[in-house]
Amino acid sequence: MDITLIAIAIFILIAIVFLSLFLFNSINKKSFIANDGTIFDTQSDLDLYQELYDKTKPLFSPGEENASAKQILGFENLFLTKLTAEGFPDLKTLVRYRKQFKLLSDLINT
Repeated sequence: MDITLIAIAIFILIAIVFLSLFLFNSINKKSFIANDGTIFDTQSDLDLYQELYDKTKPLFSPGEENASAKQILGFENLFLTKLTAEGFPDLKTLVRYRKQFKLLSDLINT
């Protein structure tokens, strides 16, 4: 009986220690929040995301000023529609837009 009681007490003590460590780490964790609400752990990740967000924002926001434009940031409207809404159902479609994908990759990686 005494061994069982001691084992339960040790188990509860260990659980309390791990719970307090977890809570302490989550309370002291500094987070950085982007303009759109995305949360990051480091300032450098936030800066990288914010720069990329600012560069690619016109691609995902169908603004009224861009509605009549044939291209947005050099991308075809049909490509942007497939990218954001419809998707690419087969290899033929992917190959057709390979230059647009390369342009998107260059935009993201620079």
